[in-house]
Amino acid sequence: MNPANHMKRALVVDDEPMIVSLLSTFLRENGWDVTEARSGTEGIDQLDRTRFDVILTDLVMPGDSGIDLLRAAKEIHPDVEVILMTGYATADTAIEAMRNGAFHYIMKPLKPGEVLNLVEKAYCQRQLQRENQFLKSEIRAAHHVQSVVGDSEAILRLIATLQGIAGVDGPVLLAGERGTGRGFFARIVHFHSRRSAELCVPVYCAGVPEETLVAELFGAPSAVEDRTSVPHSGKMELANHGTLYLADFTEAGREVLERMDRFLADKTIVRVGETDRISLDIRVIASTAVPVDELARRKNVPPTLLQALEPGIVHIPPLREHLGDVPLLLHHFLSEANRERKKPLRGFTSSALSVLETYEWPGNVRELRDLIRAVAGKKKQGTMIDATDIPPEILYRNLRKHPSQ
Repeated sequence: MNPANHMKRALVVDDEPMIVSLLSTFLRENGWDVTEARSGTEGIDQLDRTRFDVILTDLVMPGDSGIDLLRAAKEIHPDVEVILMTGYATADTAIEAMRNGAFHYIMKPLKPGEVLNLVEKAYCQRQLQRENQFLKSEIRAAHHVQSVVGDSEAILRLIATLQGIAGVDGPVLLAGERGTGRGFFARIVHFHSRRSAELCVPVYCAGVPEETLVAELFGAPSAVEDRTSVPHSGKMELANHGTLYLADFTEAGREVLERMDRFLADKTIVRVGETDRISLDIRVIASTAVPVDELARRKNVPPTLLQALEPGIVHIPPLREHLGDVPLLLHHFLSEANRERKKPLRGFTSSALSVLETYEWPGNVRELRDLIRAVAGKKKQGTMIDATDIPPEILYRNLRKHPSQ
């Protein structure tokens, strides 16, 4: 790869040739690829020819001003950072510059060191924004319905249900055994909803003391009581305008579920120890490993909460009900392991497949994934996963179920 492709690119614009020359020389000496322009109009013309990381422009110039260039730059390349140079900045100037998306402005006469420091900061800001956009797109892609592995009737039905329910803003209850990917499917619903640009905040209820969970969800006073202490907001306030994912919600205590029931009824919460109600706009996705027909017998679950969740119930099938997807899952998780460990294996022997494709996977997709990762980590590069690599307990269980093997 050509290193020049990764050079930091700057556009320097000023109607004073001496300033352009001075800044361009200094930036080039510090590793920048610099394009020069002698007017705002010339600078705008350059925007169609090159994609810049940072633009350093004078504010007042004949013809198009620095503000005009700033607006054009943000319209053509929204992620470019623009620094304005001026000899007579006012508060109004600064406000206008920031309103139009300027990174900063700097007063003349210029000090090259200060300019370089500001330009480097602007570049770092741009890189962080680009990395953030990349990560968001990666997360979005990883939780698109197309990322669901399987083509069985059960999985196709599940995908259709998730797509339909994602567009409705009501609460959702994902019902499925442990290891079926309830958290994964919760994020799919979130990323296909109108709230996809906001946070999906997970809260795990199993094994957490009730008092701790109440504070985590609804907020509580500061641990240090003094005049400056402020209440800690909870996960629900963090999820405002986005999605709250309650994993294993039936494992929460009665108080948590009663508070959640009230929230679904009036969209408000009260922090621990306070009386003021806080209005929130949150979509709640809950999950449970308890069969839906048993939920009503749970003493900690208010009947009205179940009624609120009932229209959004989604059943996630256990892997034993769609064993036809196992070959796809095996190769999917092996490909993942090959990428992670950088010592690719060639696949599975027929004896391994005869066991893995007929085993009923009581731990569901998670058990299959963890097995492939564990086995792949012990194998030499270029070899194949064989029946001899499969743990004895799986071989024994499968032999009891399928004696002919």
